[in-house]
Amino acid sequence: MQPDGAAAQEPRPQAAPDPSPAPQDGQRRSQVRRELGSGFRRSLGLTALGTLLPGAGLTQTRSRWVGWTILGVTLAALAVGAYGLLTQGATSAALMVVARPGLLRGAVIVIALWGLVWCASIVLTAVQARPGTLDRARTRLLAAFTTLMVLVVGGGAWTAADYALITQDTVEVVFSAPPARPGVGAKVVEGDDPWAEQARVNLLLLGSDAGSDRVGTRTDSMIVASIDTRSGRTTLISMPRNLLKAPLAPGSPLLARYPSGRFGSPERSCAQNEPGVTGQCMLTNLYNEAEAYAVDHPGAYPQGVVPGREEIRGAVQQIVGLTIDHVVVIDLKGFSLLIDAMGGLDINVKNAGTGGPLPIGGHVTADQRIVDVKAYFTPGRQHLDGWRSLWYARSRAADNDTFRQARQRCVVQAIVEQVNPAKMVGQYPQLARIARDNIYTDIPAQSLPAFVDLVERAQKAKVNSVTLTLDDGITPWDPDYAKIRALVRKGIAAPKPAKTPTPTTPRSPDGAGTATRTPRTPATPSPTTTPYAQC
Repeated sequence: MQPDGAAAQEPRPQAAPDPSPAPQDGQRRSQVRRELGSGFRRSLGLTALGTLLPGAGLTQTRSRWVGWTILGVTLAALAVGAYGLLTQGATSAALMVVARPGLLRGAVIVIALWGLVWCASIVLTAVQARPGTLDRARTRLLAAFTTLMVLVVGGGAWTAADYALITQDTVEVVFSAPPARPGVGAKVVEGDDPWAEQARVNLLLLGSDAGSDRVGTRTDSMIVASIDTRSGRTTLISMPRNLLKAPLAPGSPLLARYPSGRFGSPERSCAQNEPGVTGQCMLTNLYNEAEAYAVDHPGAYPQGVVPGREEIRGAVQQIVGLTIDHVVVIDLKGFSLLIDAMGGLDINVKNAGTGGPLPIGGHVTADQRIVDVKAYFTPGRQHLDGWRSLWYARSRAADNDTFRQARQRCVVQAIVEQVNPAKMVGQYPQLARIARDNIYTDIPAQSLPAFVDLVERAQKAKVNSVTLTLDDGITPWDPDYAKIRALVRKGIAAPKPAKTPTPTTPRSPDGAGTATRTPRTPATPSPTTTPYAQC
């Protein structure tokens, strides 16, 4: 038997440990989860901030000085840009860059380098803002978000650099041609008014049926735009393509072939010089004649001068009696492509001026038959693609140039009314290629801001026209060029101010005083209407 105190000395069984965590352990884990969630949201926020404003997110990391440097450069560039927009206006500021291809080349380099810096700052922000103990799922989500932001910024920088390259290439091709001769061209000056020293600018607009740099171009349409630089009042002078006996410019190499000073006559046989019949001595054929002469007589024209454009410019100057400052050549195929880029035109198509169907293509033979017609237009409002819109403006076989010019005005009006600027901006690369491949001008790039200013003045002023048709007393087969110049002078003359009638105050019948009589307002004559007066 054990002593009585033995039982008291035996060890008692210990209680099993409680498997549930202590309250402070659960709080600690909950706090860790909250901190990880907060750190993850912070890293996402800073990465997004760095995407919106370069370097802004990085300023809240241990590379804050790198972030502040990037952010400071960005804000300085934005301030300079904003100052330029406020002082110059958006259009002028953009043209100051566009008109200088060297600046565009520099802009491409700057955009590319800054895009790389921006993308690198986004990645660095995400890396340094990421919590060290972030779980795998959230790490992958942050990486995907960062990649998306880099793609957005990199894609934007790539597009901007590509647009700058396209613009540089287009400007250098379209606006880099030297003037036909030294001293030729509009005089643009520095200062608030770039046109302070030139009262009128005359532009020759040529629509050709071939590329502006190809041999064998025919000038299918010729319009002189004479613009008053003070008021912006513009006069459009439509040149008949079938004018015969066009006067050549003094000093023209073609005078060796035509010593009479007239293209085609009498040195060349133009037996078709009869009403309604055309031949190879028309004004529209002068371009080809000059090109062929230059091939047969190398060195006849100065180096760098395009013979066809030079002769057309000189002849038109002699015809209208105005100095042509600049020439713009637009390939009609490019005109068709431009309308296709717009998505086509809605036009109220009408029959020919004679009432018959309007042909697509075709020409008139000596016995007054229309042959080689491709198809006929159906009258009525309809949607036309570029090819049909172009033919609607060009067709003339079934009537005459008067109705043709009216159709051209309707097509131009449709373009102005239906163009969608937002859609055209989205197709800028395509439009730039169309301009590069189908437009020539000797307007220098550095004069673009001045010409934009001139266009703005013209848009606010009246546009009138001078037509040289049979209705105006001009016979294409035997034109009176003195009369043409008189019509042009009248067309470009500033309108006379309206006379204000002086009110009369006759004595009243009883002789007691005077009675005031309101002057009668003169009746406004009704405008002359034609079948194409309304589009």
